Amino acid sequence: MRAARLHGPADLRIDEVPVPVPGPGEVLVRVLAYSPYGTCLGVYHNRGGRYVANYPIGIGADFSAEIAALGPDVSGFTVGQRVTAQSLDNCGTCANCMVGRTNLCLSPDLGRYVRQVCAQDFTLVSARKLCAMPEGVSDEAGAMLTGVVDALNAFDKLGLPQGSTVAILGVGAMGQGAIATARAVGLVPVAIGGRGAKVAMAAAVGAERVFGISAHGEDISACVLEAFPNGFAGVVETSASDWGMAQAFKIAAPGAVVALTGGGALPVTNWDIVNRELRVVGVRGGPDQAGALRLIAEGRIDLSPTITARFPLEQIGEAFALLTGESARDVGRVIIRVAA
Repeated sequence: MRAARLHGPADLRIDEVPVPVPGPGEVLVRVLAYSPYGTCLGVYHNRGGRYVANYPIGIGADFSAEIAALGPDVSGFTVGQRVTAQSLDNCGTCANCMVGRTNLCLSPDLGRYVRQVCAQDFTLVSARKLCAMPEGVSDEAGAMLTGVVDALNAFDKLGLPQGSTVAILGVGAMGQGAIATARAVGLVPVAIGGRGAKVAMAAAVGAERVFGISAHGEDISACVLEAFPNGFAGVVETSASDWGMAQAFKIAAPGAVVALTGGGALPVTNWDIVNRELRVVGVRGGPDQAGALRLIAEGRIDLSPTITARFPLEQIGEAFALLTGESARDVGRVIIRVAA
């Protein structure tokens, strides 16, 4: 089968590799579509050596697929069924899994992050991670699920009443998902960041207002606070960047909840948090994959306005060149059509 594999930073090739065989608890799926997001770009460049220890390595996390074969002890799924899956696996039996917090599985083996590989014709997936795609969810929509799942988790942690305004830092793949999801759950999203066409995309998926930047790393917190002088009771930082975290804490209202999806050291001290009585929460994926799919199936979330280009698997190198090149500020989601 064909498999897109990195042989070094930004050295992405199509290799021929054997089709894997599902073992106990595993499902072999035929990948239909794959859509890269920020983490994939980090793997592509292996920034700071953080993502890849040894080459060659496969790539890809967000995908839609159809089941090709079931492992010997797998039930509840059928061959030919359309499915998708999040990256985090879970045991299903620990204390967190039993109360629905599968994204925080306590198993020392399954609770750790295992990078998913889907930019290939077939891939193995743990049956515990699979979720059936309902009618009304296209193959492309199923390949853009992570941002929606993360956002549902973040908004649950914010606990804002419907109609509340929420700030979304970053308008990349994760930010676009958060903006669209905010609208779907009755919140009013204000987007902060982005240049070029990404500003229009943020508005197209539901941002009430977009504060774009004119240059990378520009501090626009004063401009935002001029329009919203009381700050925001809820802030979701999706860029996992130093810039995004700095802006997030500057625009947070006293008593606000700031949700973080990643990044480095906090740009505030303990006293800053204490004096403003801020709450800082982490968002590690999310457990409600079925809920995210349901919102898409009902037509309450539509990320199609963010799709900039589509490529066949053989042209995946061109896709990543577009996502990481000089015109990236005008590029939203890119769909890799894996199945012919």
